[in-house]
Amino acid sequence: MRRSLIVTSILLLSVVLLACAKEPAVPQQPGTPTGKPGAGTAAKPDWEQDWERTLTEAKKEGRVTVYTGYGAPWRTALGEAMQSQFGVTVEPLSGRSEEMAERIMREQRNKAYQADVAVLGSPTFTQIFQNQGVLQPLDRAFILPEVADPKLWWDNRIPYFDPGEKTGLSFYLYVKASVTFNANIVKPDELRSWKDLLNPRWKGKILLDDPTIGGGGQTAMMMLAYGIMDWDFVRALAKQEPAISRDGRLIVEWVAREKYPLAIDGASEVLYNWIKEGVPLKQIIPSEGGYMISGIGNVFLPQGAPHPNAAKVFLNFLLSKEGQTLSSIATGHHSARVDVPTDHLDPINVRQPGMKLVSAVDQEFLRKADEYVKGVVEIFRPLVK
Repeated sequence: MRRSLIVTSILLLSVVLLACAKEPAVPQQPGTPTGKPGAGTAAKPDWEQDWERTLTEAKKEGRVTVYTGYGAPWRTALGEAMQSQFGVTVEPLSGRSEEMAERIMREQRNKAYQADVAVLGSPTFTQIFQNQGVLQPLDRAFILPEVADPKLWWDNRIPYFDPGEKTGLSFYLYVKASVTFNANIVKPDELRSWKDLLNPRWKGKILLDDPTIGGGGQTAMMMLAYGIMDWDFVRALAKQEPAISRDGRLIVEWVAREKYPLAIDGASEVLYNWIKEGVPLKQIIPSEGGYMISGIGNVFLPQGAPHPNAAKVFLNFLLSKEGQTLSSIATGHHSARVDVPTDHLDPINVRQPGMKLVSAVDQEFLRKADEYVKGVVEIFRPLVK
């Protein structure tokens, strides 16, 4: 009997062991200490791996040289973020957009490359860079998915100057408060329409940023001719003999001090400072409509960048939601991204549904930009002393 029980136990134990051998093993869960890539742990997406490689190389390069027309607030905001988050120092070179663009062209001709990134005014593209072969396609440098997603940009498209080549991009698109006036001199009902500027009362009393060179004044006159009004209006405005200055800050100051009652264009950041001090400066968009511009908010990647990885990091960060938020707060301009907060902006500069607006970065306008520049310069050159 005892021998029979032993045999039976051995047979039962054999059956149990055989069953265990056939039962599948429990797979190792991702993220456990013994998990290995490709054996349970999901591999990182390609863009994330690319981003990590680029960051590593950017830190080795250590710096990125940015040519820009922006002042200290913008340079500081972007520079501090780049240093703290990515360990890359931003070395800015600042000046008028035209000067910076011409410097880049000299570097390209002499193959003495210094600029990694350029953040300049929109006329630098149409008047200097376009079709010269000096710029890299921006989309090849995009790494972060949020940067390359058209749904996150105004009008569901990435705002390239040239959708074919993709070498220039406007990251701002803000409403320009077209006319500034001093309420001690001008009553609101005296200035409702653009045509009100043709009143003989304002002859010789309108201030205008110089339309014969690239800048706000030239853009304003081109927009008036392009879609807000027409060429006949621009010619009639010139006959009002506006005073012309190349100093946007001085334009605002002269209106604030009542030397002139009103101005077209001017340095908006200075305007806000005067308003804070209690000066009765007002801005309006006349009834026929206004226009949207990118200002200096346009980015380019020159060929031959000496710090190519740091340039990619700067570009992707600048165009991200975080970078655009910092940038917008620093300048007071509305980002072309649709997910960037606007509560810090003057409402008059924010795109709103139903507003009558033409855009200085419309493809149709850009194709004819040279024609509009020539027309404006021809009309206003006799007024420049």
